[in-house]
Amino acid sequence: MLDPFQGDSLLLAAATHPDYLAACARVLTGTAPTRSCCAAPKANPSPIPSAARLIEHLHDGVSDILFEAEHDSLRNLPQLPRTATPKPRSPGCAASSPAKSRCRYRSPTSLPAVSMPAVGQPISSGEGAWWRWRETGWRWFTLLTLSNFGFSGVHMFFVISGLIIYHAHRHDVDNFYRVPDYLLKRLVRIYPLYWIVFIVSGGWKVFANRMEVGDFFLNALLFTSSKSLLVAVAWTLAYEMVFYGIFITFILKRSLGMLVFATWFVLVALNDHYHFANLIGLNLINTLFMLGLLTSATVMALRKQLSKNSRDWIGIVSLVAGTLVFVGTACWYILLDDPKLPVWDNLTLTLGFGTGSALLLLASVSARLEGLWKRQRWLLLIGDASYSIYLVHFFFQKRVSNGLRSLDWVPAGEKTQAKALLLLAVIMAISIACGIIIHKWIEKPVLAKCREWLKIGGSARPHDHPQAQRATSPS
Repeated sequence: MLDPFQGDSLLLAAATHPDYLAACARVLTGTAPTRSCCAAPKANPSPIPSAARLIEHLHDGVSDILFEAEHDSLRNLPQLPRTATPKPRSPGCAASSPAKSRCRYRSPTSLPAVSMPAVGQPISSGEGAWWRWRETGWRWFTLLTLSNFGFSGVHMFFVISGLIIYHAHRHDVDNFYRVPDYLLKRLVRIYPLYWIVFIVSGGWKVFANRMEVGDFFLNALLFTSSKSLLVAVAWTLAYEMVFYGIFITFILKRSLGMLVFATWFVLVALNDHYHFANLIGLNLINTLFMLGLLTSATVMALRKQLSKNSRDWIGIVSLVAGTLVFVGTACWYILLDDPKLPVWDNLTLTLGFGTGSALLLLASVSARLEGLWKRQRWLLLIGDASYSIYLVHFFFQKRVSNGLRSLDWVPAGEKTQAKALLLLAVIMAISIACGIIIHKWIEKPVLAKCREWLKIGGSARPHDHPQAQRATSPS
């Protein structure tokens, strides 16, 4: 039988050949059952003919090889129609088998970014989710669609970043002489660890003449690339740097900062409506930094003006409201079932996940909730290691996922979904543990040395702010 994981050149040729695409669609369309959102599924669906299985197997192999080769044809592969064994339809992922299902970070101008690779075979959302719910109940629908909106972690990342920067540097506002110190702290916090991860992830190839010098510097300095990013989440750091630069206006003069941020918000809103510029600084998701900044200012104002009891009530209400808004936005996206939806340019997703994140962070105004968080030492440890985890989690998730698949632990079909969830939990735990190790053995010593050499003092992380300590933002 044809093994799609051998003979890469054959698969690459097949992926770009129109006859392959036509045959794939023709064979599978003829065997795939059609379902209505209101029609009950058949009790015993007919098996897939061997020809369809072979095409399906070949299609999975093609998409995987293209993923590894980072070939442009990946995005042109057709999504397979639903068959007796449903295929996952996750944004940002090519159609692939349960054994090879994976997602990858993309820049906001292309495919959506996700927080983790999909492991197992999530139940389809939208119409498929409805009839699957009628078969298996909400327990599978709820658990197995969690990876479908993993990209929402980036929305929360930006909101937290805005909160941290204002909280950590609020004493620098209206002090022109603090600008050099502010810039050094931001650059030292971002670049040293990123450069280490970048070199290990493939930047070393430039020294072996296997990577263009220009692309090396684009990756290393500007968090972009003419080909592909070596560190999957690097594109988000480019947005971080834009925000850091604009925040300087607050340090120069508070009134200037308020004027600049108000103008920035208006330009972003106008660009979202009229699309007159394709610039990082005018992308809709920049509003998430502004939400974080406003949340931080609100928390500090409420702490000064309200009693402890009032702040506790506000914290509890914010926690519940934030959870409902965040989860509600996720459910809307899952049930919408639109793989072509631009998640970074969609107003509903930006406002939903952004507002939900801001409300969750606003809950830190409560002294009772603050004390509860401070007692969770494992959360504080993850918070301290958050930047390391953020940079390397995708790298380790992919490697661990490949290792587990090599053991033939292949979850397929609904009867093995519990196993898929277990494998996903194992992959997440290992990636977080690796990030913590890197934080302890690499990040902390490197930061200490850099701060000693540059004489810029300790970390700007606000240790009195529990939410900020657990942030995935480099601070």
